[in-house]
Amino acid sequence: MKKILFEDALILSAIKTARFLVRYLPLGAALFLGRCLGNIAYAVSKRRKVAYRNLRAVFAAEKSRPELKKIAKASFQNVALSAIELMRAPEMDSAFVDRYVRIDGEEKLDGLRKDNQGLILLTGHFGNWEMLNIVSGLKNYRLVALARHQKHPRSDAYLNALRTCKGSQIIIKGIAVREILRSLKSGHIVGILSDQDGGKTGTFVNFFGRRSSYPSGVATFALRTGAPIVPVFDSRLTPYGHCIEVCDPLKAPDGLLSDEEAEKYILQQFAGALESRVRREPGQWLWAHRRWKSTPNRSVLVLSDGKAGHLHQSMAALEAIRQERAAQGCAPETLRSHVVEINYKNNFMRILFTFIGFLTAGHIPCKHFWLKAALGSSCYEAIMKNYADVVISSGSSIAGINLLVKNENSAKSLVVMRPPFGMGRFDAVIVPRHDRIREASNIFVTERVLSSTSSRSIEGWAEVFSKELELGAAKRIGFLVGGDTREVRFSEEHFSKMILNLKQYAHEKGCQILATTSRRTPAWADENLKKNFDEKKFCPLLVVANEANRPGVVDAILGLSDVVIVTGESLSMISEALLSGKPVFVFTP
Repeated sequence: MKKILFEDALILSAIKTARFLVRYLPLGAALFLGRCLGNIAYAVSKRRKVAYRNLRAVFAAEKSRPELKKIAKASFQNVALSAIELMRAPEMDSAFVDRYVRIDGEEKLDGLRKDNQGLILLTGHFGNWEMLNIVSGLKNYRLVALARHQKHPRSDAYLNALRTCKGSQIIIKGIAVREILRSLKSGHIVGILSDQDGGKTGTFVNFFGRRSSYPSGVATFALRTGAPIVPVFDSRLTPYGHCIEVCDPLKAPDGLLSDEEAEKYILQQFAGALESRVRREPGQWLWAHRRWKSTPNRSVLVLSDGKAGHLHQSMAALEAIRQERAAQGCAPETLRSHVVEINYKNNFMRILFTFIGFLTAGHIPCKHFWLKAALGSSCYEAIMKNYADVVISSGSSIAGINLLVKNENSAKSLVVMRPPFGMGRFDAVIVPRHDRIREASNIFVTERVLSSTSSRSIEGWAEVFSKELELGAAKRIGFLVGGDTREVRFSEEHFSKMILNLKQYAHEKGCQILATTSRRTPAWADENLKKNFDEKKFCPLLVVANEANRPGVVDAILGLSDVVIVTGESLSMISEALLSGKPVFVFTP
């Protein structure tokens, strides 16, 4: 409590000092000061990250990084200019309004108030929303404004005194619902700001393509009193000039709708009206608020190093997220995902960037510089055009890129397999038990390697491939061939011997072979397989990944085979084979 009182005293002193200064400064000088203060606030405030993240969530696919930064800075400047204008409110008069404020659609208010009925003016934190209080008083409208209670009481009271200096009235949210209803029934105009996050219990409507929570109070007031809702927005035309736009009243909901549906109908109209203004002048909206704190929408960016096994593990992690969200009641369409294959500009940049990541234990300096410097232009563009709440990757070569993309989006990061540095830098690390990693709060240990293969995908792909292949009634052997790794090199002698033995056994038993290789398979092993498994009746399916890989082939083989043989250098392939429920034989060539 003492801390709040001390902060309150400091804030109040700062406000009064600012009020004293701007009162005697010329308008141009005062607004120039406001713009400078906005620049300082943008430079030092942690809220600029919130603003940039919100902007990326909305405009990543449309606007470049410099454009988003410029909009965020303009938003801070706009708030500072609005604060300066509020400080000068007592000096504003009708002459000021006539000179600097244009009102479009004022006749709509006069038409709605012929019968002296109550009216709701609905606005958002756009332009200088405080100007609506000032102008309404100078125009002799009886405005009752709904305001949020602030934790610093004396500072709050002083600011409210400035807001009401031209005759409007303030009602604090949460304690005076009856006063609002009484004001509407008495024919007053009630002004409400309703564009901030309404929490988990708010009414969710579509705003910039995301389910967004709105406080339902304004819709409730309208439904209970029959008062029309008129969206009103102030736009800053010049540093001095404003335009107050009075929009057409929102359409009343059908009387057959439930209260919840009626609230959504009303608030969706307002969200659409606000979105159109923000798209037109994005720098005039308050982006620094955590507007989508309660949204169920999530975007996942999966980074791929080009290795199918690693991508399968990342996709398995994504599927686990989908399943967990479904268990929490989130609709499937609220989760969007995108895969970007990481391409470094050249091998030198890959080695240099990996070395810097290792040297700094993941605390990579000049993050955006390295993101742009290390990656090919098309890859960098793909990353910048896709906003992410969660970044997933698998493979040590792109762990550092995961951290950079996390930073760019203020996202959560998840890596599958042990990263080469700084495990504490990632929000979640998923590793198999055999890696023997020391447990930590962000480390999740699995009994085997993650796999995107499931019984459903196995059955689905098996059905697709069975229609293409001449399988007959013979028993079938699935053959999954990996390839060279850092630790393992295939022996041509041992591999060739294995192929001949497998071919001889299959002919003796009348079996068919369904085989696929990987991108790691040596060229000589590919040629060996093509030479020995060239007979369609004996081998209806042979996919050489380095020539013509196709989706679903591994799942199809697992579903159509009676037993599965796997090369033993790849734990991910072994894990996928085990998920089939078939007998699995592992050999090391």
